[in-house]
Amino acid sequence: MSNNENSPAGKDDQEVGYGKPPKEHQFKKGNKLGKGRAKGAANMKTLVNAALSVKVQTKIGGKTKKMTKTELALHQLANKASQGDLKAIDKVIAMHERYGPQEDPEGPSEEKLNYDVSTLKDYLAMKQLIDPDDEEDEND
Repeated sequence: MSNNENSPAGKDDQEVGYGKPPKEHQFKKGNKLGKGRAKGAANMKTLVNAALSVKVQTKIGGKTKKMTKTELALHQLANKASQGDLKAIDKVIAMHERYGPQEDPEGPSEEKLNYDVSTLKDYLAMKQLIDPDDEEDEND
């Protein structure tokens, strides 16, 4: 006897396995759980950006200003850091290193550039990609 003789009609054409449950165990029509996120529903990124971009009024230095909640949070963090809060100091330093002004806006010095070029030439000569004698003749 084959499997087709023992199975009820319609069962033999279903493929069942990993990621393919039997039809009777799949989501039925009208099941809210099987639809996923509704079209047009906001995701977490949208919700966070909307919540933090709201402008609020606050007093800074005796003057009333309107600023976003993100800006206000940064001001409060800076104030806590200036009062000696170690966690706030750590966060402010990390943010300043990442987003603060660049230390060398003019670019690297001539001395640093020459050192980097000579280091690259030494490396390439070591890898035998260039002849170090030819490069030195061009500089003279």
